[in-house]
Amino acid sequence: MTIAGAFWVGILAARRLRDWGDGRHALPEGEGGAQLALAAASGGNSHPPHDPASQRVRARVAERLRGRAFAGAVPRSYIDDDPTTPDLGLANLRQGDVVIMNSADPARDGDYLVDGVLNLREGPITTVIAVLNDVGKRRWLIGVPEREQWMWLQPVVGHGLAGEPPRHIRRSELSYSLERRGQASAAGAGMHGRPALPRVATYTYRSDSERVLWLERWGDQVLMGEGSWLPSHFVGFLPGQG
Repeated sequence: MTIAGAFWVGILAARRLRDWGDGRHALPEGEGGAQLALAAASGGNSHPPHDPASQRVRARVAERLRGRAFAGAVPRSYIDDDPTTPDLGLANLRQGDVVIMNSADPARDGDYLVDGVLNLREGPITTVIAVLNDVGKRRWLIGVPEREQWMWLQPVVGHGLAGEPPRHIRRSELSYSLERRGQASAAGAGMHGRPALPRVATYTYRSDSERVLWLERWGDQVLMGEGSWLPSHFVGFLPGQG
């Protein structure tokens, strides 16, 4: 028994030495630590790790999401390591994703969580309304995904409008004129704050200073957002952590 045991111990030791030698040949000198770190960071796949800026944003997002209840769609898991997943953008945002505003305007810039998303379909055109929140600072990002300009708006409460809006609206020192009116079918998910109605009338107003008003009429209820147009390349997206 002693001789047989020693024989098998020797066989196992030889196999381990062989495997260890193969591993050294498979990893070039000095790269073993980097390769192992990459595998650990990416869950064992071959895709590169997230850049430090993205990791910092994700850490902040995870902290905000902790203990938070979601309604509607389940937040998306991190999917950028999956090569079959389409790029995240305005067209496929979901609750819990992150909108990164980087326009060199401190009053506007930040990392905003998506509370809810509404899709308004008018003929062949779909307009997306993303309802955003950055530590109590609520904003609406509204636009057609394929276009180069979107609206960045602050919700307005206490505007006093009900029913069909007028053609001209005055707010503070600005006078807004109706530029476009539309009717769209609506479908939403998450905490977007809109009534559960299938259709909505939309109104876009402009002022001489290029400021913009956006109105939605749900039955007799009117929602208003005030802000400006901005280039779509100011906006980035990250998938939320599920």
